[in-house]
Amino acid sequence: MSRNPFRSKSLRAIGPQPANQRNPADGVIIGPAHALYGNEAATAVAYCALDAWFEDEEVEFRRFARIFRRLRN
Repeated sequence: MSRNPFRSKSLRAIGPQPANQRNPADGVIIGPAHALYGNEAATAVAYCALDAWFEDEEVEFRRFARIFRRLRN
């Protein structure tokens, strides 16, 4: 089980979304990530994406990869 504070097990039921599609719910992660990690929020989200990748959770991985790209821009 992941110890990642931004991981949501409930997203497994949702079908995969295109990685380039913006989701308004991403703000639920972006705001707290900035509050907790400041300028390193993109790095924290990248860690979440890697965690999802290693646990074979494609939906979570795509979500965090999309959020990571938004934070880097």
